[in-house]
Amino acid sequence: MKILAAIYVVLGFILAIYIYNSNVFQANFMGDRYYKHIFEGHFDASKKGERLSIPITFKYKAEYDLRLSIPTDDIRPFYSEKGTLNYKFTSKGKVLEKGVTRSPSKTGYYSASPDGPLSAVLLRFKLPFPEAGDDLVLVIEAVNPLTALSKYSGFIICTVEPSLMK
Repeated sequence: MKILAAIYVVLGFILAIYIYNSNVFQANFMGDRYYKHIFEGHFDASKKGERLSIPITFKYKAEYDLRLSIPTDDIRPFYSEKGTLNYKFTSKGKVLEKGVTRSPSKTGYYSASPDGPLSAVLLRFKLPFPEAGDDLVLVIEAVNPLTALSKYSGFIICTVEPSLMK
């Protein structure tokens, strides 16, 4: 009987560790740590040719968002914006994936607070990235600039963070 009780204790302990380390637990009970940005910096997406290289280091195997934020709670600049950004993921000197982000008017994923900033999710991707080494970099470039955001030039923030749990 003591052996069976010991087995249950060990299994319970292993289950508790597994649950504690799960993304769902981390997101719901330790959200400040889980949703911490893995990158945040200025990126003027309203200027043609503007380019940003984002080194990707992450803690959680999860889905991540590339967001652009502007210092307002007025969503109209995002709704009217048709421009897109080019992106590519590189590692070990190779391009692993490239493409075009959603435009802010087509994303469907926005977040805001009454005092701003207003954010739009332009790209969603999973990490770890297939075939990537420790040197994974996301490069974004304003080939088709987001001109509706030009009045926020110098104040546009780019972030990469885990996606909200569904």
